[in-house]
Amino acid sequence: MFLFLVSSFSLLQILRVAAFSGAPQSSKNAVKVLVTGAAGKTGRIVLSKLEQDHRYEPKGLFRTERSARNIVKNDDTLCPLEHVVVADVTSSTFLKDLSEGTGLENIEAMIICTSAVPRIRKRSLAAMLVKAPWRALRGEPAVDINSMRFAWKHGGYPEKVDYRGQIAQIDLAKKLGIPHVVLVGSMGGTDPENFLNTVGKTTTKSNEKEGNGDILLWKRRAEKYLVASGLDYTILHPGHLVDIPGGREEFVLGVDDELYGFSHSKNSTSKENRAGGTRIGREDVAELCVAALSVGKGKQISFDCITVSPSTISSALPPSSIGNETPVGGRAGRNTSRSRADSHSSFFAPGGGAATTAATSTASTATATKDSVPGASSTGRLSVEDVLHDFLDLSRTTNYDLNP
Repeated sequence: MFLFLVSSFSLLQILRVAAFSGAPQSSKNAVKVLVTGAAGKTGRIVLSKLEQDHRYEPKGLFRTERSARNIVKNDDTLCPLEHVVVADVTSSTFLKDLSEGTGLENIEAMIICTSAVPRIRKRSLAAMLVKAPWRALRGEPAVDINSMRFAWKHGGYPEKVDYRGQIAQIDLAKKLGIPHVVLVGSMGGTDPENFLNTVGKTTTKSNEKEGNGDILLWKRRAEKYLVASGLDYTILHPGHLVDIPGGREEFVLGVDDELYGFSHSKNSTSKENRAGGTRIGREDVAELCVAALSVGKGKQISFDCITVSPSTISSALPPSSIGNETPVGGRAGRNTSRSRADSHSSFFAPGGGAATTAATSTASTATATKDSVPGASSTGRLSVEDVLHDFLDLSRTTNYDLNP
């Protein structure tokens, strides 16, 4: 049942008045943003960044009062009580619960951060630890990831959370007249055989997989629903999410899993890439979400995103891009020299051709260097808004006609 946490948080709110006195205040014209999955690892970072940005007035959607209470008590998030909403996106009454009078009027954007969360079963973990030494003695990897057995946190399996739950949120956006939806998905959605689709499934005696899995397939189905909704959207496909500080690595943006395919290919020239080059910190994903609120407004775009260290940037790019470095799509006034040392932002199209097709199965790749230039962040990296703006200038987006 939907409710605000006024009664249960009254004392807590009083105790925290001083803590919020120094928090950035939203301007009168602040954009109102609803962040769903606000208790999750990525969602709470997104909410925190919006709370500290005077351009926005966020509200966080939490599944339970308990999860909301943990965020409100967290001094790093700076989420005041009046920015808290509690509702379960998988509930059959979700849309009814978030009806008029819930404080969600005039919301201008929604950032969807909900996702099914797998947890390894305790018996499976114990068995893996017992077998690890023997596997090492045989020269095999200590961990056999294919033998792991997973369950879904709070019973939220992918079809329930990543498909039906996200459809409910998209329907809520349509009901409330929210014009722009930013959705955090996942890289790998074009490959039905991706390992992540096996998580939550078990192997039968006939060697078939059964159970509640296919997380990437359900995510992609929800994305297609958003694409067909008529709403403006920015869909992010991050690589493997890691908990590292943001702002230290370079962004690499692409489409249609080309970056994933290259980094995991046996032909990849970089051992680091093969071991997991398609990664990105949650804080950098959150920065992209915030940037998308302004840069992606009025647009319909979907892209893949990873970050790499400056020393390995060339090995993260497909060979067709590296061998034909033809900068395209730079904004007016921006240096588009071939010299990476002199270029604020370099953009490449496979084969050296201009990236002009709106929907394509071949990725254009964008990288942002850390040169100290006007408009760059305090770390020397080009601002996330500029990186995203220049990539969108290429008019490249995911081709949702691709299988699955």
